[in-house]
Amino acid sequence: MKSCGIIAEYNPFHKGHEYHLQQARLKTNCDCLIVIVSSYFSQRGLPSYLTRSDKTKLSLEHGANIVLELPACFSCQSADYFAKYAIQSLSTLDIDYLCFGSETNDINYLRSLSFLNEIDASKNINQNQNISLQPNDILGYQYIKYCDKYDIEPVSIQRNNNFKSATQTRKDAFHFEQDYQSYFHLEQNWNSYYPYLRLFLQLTDASTLASFFLVNEGIEYRLKSASKQCETWDNFLNQCISKTYTKARIQRTCMMILLQIKKDEMMDSFFGCRVLGFDSIGQQYLKEHKNNRIYTKFKDLPSFLQEVELKSQALYQNFTSIDDNKVIRYDSID
Repeated sequence: MKSCGIIAEYNPFHKGHEYHLQQARLKTNCDCLIVIVSSYFSQRGLPSYLTRSDKTKLSLEHGANIVLELPACFSCQSADYFAKYAIQSLSTLDIDYLCFGSETNDINYLRSLSFLNEIDASKNINQNQNISLQPNDILGYQYIKYCDKYDIEPVSIQRNNNFKSATQTRKDAFHFEQDYQSYFHLEQNWNSYYPYLRLFLQLTDASTLASFFLVNEGIEYRLKSASKQCETWDNFLNQCISKTYTKARIQRTCMMILLQIKKDEMMDSFFGCRVLGFDSIGQQYLKEHKNNRIYTKFKDLPSFLQEVELKSQALYQNFTSIDDNKVIRYDSID
């Protein structure tokens, strides 16, 4: 069975994602389409408008055969690490292709960027090099780098501007203009989370904050100072942003603080991946590629991923009451 992987966020799911799923199958002629999706929190450090179970259902309904989870400890990172962990996860299922959207739609050009100097992976590539890349191409550059490492063939599709971006869809969600509106949980935003973050920053000493993942270069002092002065998330964020710390970097760092994920816990770079859902084709593929780094049950997860799961659920469910702990079989979706 030939397989193709897709790395997704679905925050939120929109028509462009339907198109991506369709084109991935058409371009690769794969037998099994595997989506790995960030669950509760996104690569930009945002709470997800869609629950993990809804992302899984929508993926399966629109052509995916298997859905995997990229936990928050891996999803809430810069493009390099986000790509690294996602492709490591997909590689456990021996995928043949990876299909991604691209503004340039030029694999050779994106691969040529690997000849640039080494970059600081904690920052946006545009901050490291005298180049300007659009968001999908930034990720595409990283995807290709890791595809080459794991002998996966990268396949790009042209970014279609007829479809709104996820960023624009999130903005429009508050005006009730989008499909899939019934899936949106608009309470999942940093305005909701900020009172908890603010209190935690004020009550926690700087040395403890410095032990959390992504809290580097003395940023803990900047965060503590801003939390004392700013009553709203927007003011806090604006005060923390600088040439060194981008908006996304601040959001990711704050998410790691809320989840209390420690630096020493993240020393091991990869722990395996969890299956969120599958259909009959996906079930057969999983049987043929069974290994000890693919998990379908919570109790089988490594202890660190169990802790991340419980913390992520506790934080997310503080604002949205959900039950999404079961693996979804597409044949049984209502």
